Amino acid sequence: MNILVTGSSGFIGSAIVDVLRQRGHVIVTCSHHRGKDPAALRVDYMLDTTESAWRSRLHGIDVVINAVGILRESAHARFAELHHRAPAALFQACQSAGVKRVIQISALGSDETARSAYHLSKKAADDVLRASDLDWVIVQPSLVFGAGSASTKLFLRLASLPVIPLIGRGEHLMQPIHIDDLSMLIAHLVETPQSLRQTLFAVGPEPVTLRDLLLAYRKQLRLKATLTLPIPLSLIRLAAKMGDALKSGALSTETLDMLLRGNTADVAGTRLALKRCPRKLDSFIPAAQADAWRTQTILQWLSPLLIIGIASMWISAGVLSWLFAQTQGLALLAALGLPIQLSVIAFAAACLLDVLLGLATLRPNRGVWAAQLVVIAFYSAALTVAAPQLWADPFGPLVKNLPLAGLILGLMALEKES
Repeated sequence: MNILVTGSSGFIGSAIVDVLRQRGHVIVTCSHHRGKDPAALRVDYMLDTTESAWRSRLHGIDVVINAVGILRESAHARFAELHHRAPAALFQACQSAGVKRVIQISALGSDETARSAYHLSKKAADDVLRASDLDWVIVQPSLVFGAGSASTKLFLRLASLPVIPLIGRGEHLMQPIHIDDLSMLIAHLVETPQSLRQTLFAVGPEPVTLRDLLLAYRKQLRLKATLTLPIPLSLIRLAAKMGDALKSGALSTETLDMLLRGNTADVAGTRLALKRCPRKLDSFIPAAQADAWRTQTILQWLSPLLIIGIASMWISAGVLSWLFAQTQGLALLAALGLPIQLSVIAFAAACLLDVLLGLATLRPNRGVWAAQLVVIAFYSAALTVAAPQLWADPFGPLVKNLPLAGLILGLMALEKES
């Protein structure tokens, strides 16, 4: 079949495209960002909100799959346009173009009880499709587990912490489905004409509490058992508001409200569409991949902490030296044979350099790390000449440079190609 997939560069859309291509279908991808698919049709979902904008893209198309979705709004991506108006225009164009089938990837909770802007915008598009004369299926997934999922990254990070924080007591229910099962379910719906004009809940085998979900993930990451720490909901809401302000990550007031509401449904529809039971929670991460997942997950929260720590060290070294250690600093420079006027300039320059290196560390690159290594080597050599006894100092002012250099080399090695 000739299948048009919107949102094809996203987490769910790209997985659907991969499965359908493996099964021999011809895929036309639509994406606001072409990403790794230069052949994708360029689409601006904020502007393509009329039937005419979509009609020419549907020539020869048998099935349309709408997988467009965002977790948080921005100036260039709003729920109303991406989740409702653009899909509604697409569905209208499908009717006039004679497209055989439309599959809408919605979200569990997009029903009459919906309260969040996310769910309400999804429901609005679902209702447009239900009222059409098309052969349609609305798929409403629970949380979807997979390497590219923002929620998966968040929950894995929480599970990998030395102590696992919980929202309240962690009793909120969810029913996650693996991305492999969801994409295969969509493939079956494409190829099975009997499964039409229905809303299908895409969920895992059984509901699970947030606490049990995090403990299951920790076990699959092969991490030692640890304690859980209930966090008052008031503090979680504050963190969610910070997520709103920073406009990053999976935690926001919207996603928190959706989590608190619960996210479960009957698995019967999923089992029938897949012709088998979906994958169980305890097998989401294959044993052979556990080490890689663990390393990647821990680095996701450890790397920022290390970067902030190193930045704080450089900045505090420069500021505190200037405020409280000028006498000692000038004495060390004098021991190197520098005249007093030059010593004052050199000391001020060193303090300023430390602060600048600290600020640069907040947005690091290989050049910043290399500069720090050079400065550490220079400071260590100069102090070895001026005050070699510092190597034996119980507070280790020079010995500490060795693990610091090793840490910087490690972070330098983790730098991705831009």
